[in-house]
Amino acid sequence: MEGLGLTTTPAGVALLAAAATAIAFMLGFVGLGRLIERQQSVRERIDALSSLPTPGSGPSAAGQDGGPLQPVLGALDRLLARRSFGASVATELARANLLLTVPEYTLITIGCGLALLALALILSRQMILALAGGLLGLYLPRLYVRRLQAKRLVAFQDQLPDILALLVGSLRSGYGITMSMDMVAKQMPPPASDEFNRVVREVGLGASASQALANLVRRVRSDDLDLIVTAIGVQYEVGGNLAVILDTITATIRERVRLKGQLRVLTAQTSLQRTILTLLPVILAVIMYVLNPAYVGVLFEPGPWILIPISAAVLVVIGYVVMGKLSKVEF
Repeated sequence: MEGLGLTTTPAGVALLAAAATAIAFMLGFVGLGRLIERQQSVRERIDALSSLPTPGSGPSAAGQDGGPLQPVLGALDRLLARRSFGASVATELARANLLLTVPEYTLITIGCGLALLALALILSRQMILALAGGLLGLYLPRLYVRRLQAKRLVAFQDQLPDILALLVGSLRSGYGITMSMDMVAKQMPPPASDEFNRVVREVGLGASASQALANLVRRVRSDDLDLIVTAIGVQYEVGGNLAVILDTITATIRERVRLKGQLRVLTAQTSLQRTILTLLPVILAVIMYVLNPAYVGVLFEPGPWILIPISAAVLVVIGYVVMGKLSKVEF
């Protein structure tokens, strides 16, 4: 290894790549297995939380059913439980509706980082590029979670007018707010049905309707939903005709949803250009490397030339962020 570790011997590269690949595959398969195991309904999860402890259901029994990495998951859980990072990640996973625990998500993130680090090390034999690949791998799960959150939020926002119409109709028919939310959970498609199902079950487990709705707002970061929940909270405190209040809010939210849909259409071209301009340099670099590895490989050799691809990557990221800010409209 020379300097900062820019170059490595073939034996060192093989050893590091083999170790990182083995760990990455192990963590990846464990994370996938845990994700498949946890594909259970919300009712089963809440029933499990609300049931009284029984013999054999403690940590020792869980360790017997959790596989060989259960001690690692338990240690990570205890470590992250004492930090705000764990609560923040749990909230992010709930917003994306991913049935993963914080330790499982952490292991998957580490596995992705090690996998890309090993791949970059094998292809380039440059430690700096390998570290950049590892950092990218650590960011990919977060990017995936954010993308799921955005898609789920857009779908929920589009359902809000229908949710309000169903709530108003149920309230005018004589149902209470809890029964009206149960109607929404039964008749609306996901994600509205999933979220209101959680609200109804939290109320059934003893939480107040205000607290359950506050948890809903934390899971779904929507200003329109916050307005609805605030109106329901005010009605609980001071009284009044909730159906009339929600009917008044419905017209406002319908107009906001219509305007947001128009904005998505108007900014769709900018978003597509942003993606194309970001991926184009990467695709061209890969094609050129495949056609003439010696020509492109000079840029990644130790020396001042290494600053060219690094600067290009930084500028591409800056351009991606700036174009995203330009195409984002807040109202």
